[in-house]
Amino acid sequence: MLEITSETTQTKDQETKPEIYLALGVREYFQYDPSGDYLNPILQGVRLVNNQYEPIPANNIAFDTLWLFSEVLGLELHIISGELRFRVPETGEFLKTHKEENLGRLAAESTLRSLLTQLLNSGMNLEQVAQMMNLSTLEVRRLVGENF
Repeated sequence: MLEITSETTQTKDQETKPEIYLALGVREYFQYDPSGDYLNPILQGVRLVNNQYEPIPANNIAFDTLWLFSEVLGLELHIISGELRFRVPETGEFLKTHKEENLGRLAAESTLRSLLTQLLNSGMNLEQVAQMMNLSTLEVRRLVGENF
């Protein structure tokens, strides 16, 4: 469980919810304060041990960088310059953020759009390009516009 803590939720997140989560058998509970105004450190976690929550030790790397390990997720939760990131310990790779995922998708669409345009400019018609690329004609039109 991961809670984003704020001024309006801080008391509930730290006092009421852990009791509820304990009753539900939630094995881990993390709190993250993106503003840095309510939690110190801004990422904290507890793990269920013998039917009570015990703090998960934070690993400080630098002044603004720390991480905790989630046994449930098998991931490290990192705070890097105030931003929460998830890291796969076996590979050392960070999971992509929503922004990175969108940028990757936009870059892939741009490359595909360029390829589709080249194919259409080479003399292939819309249906041929769609079939060759395993896309619908509507998807090809969406990517290249109505010019073709």
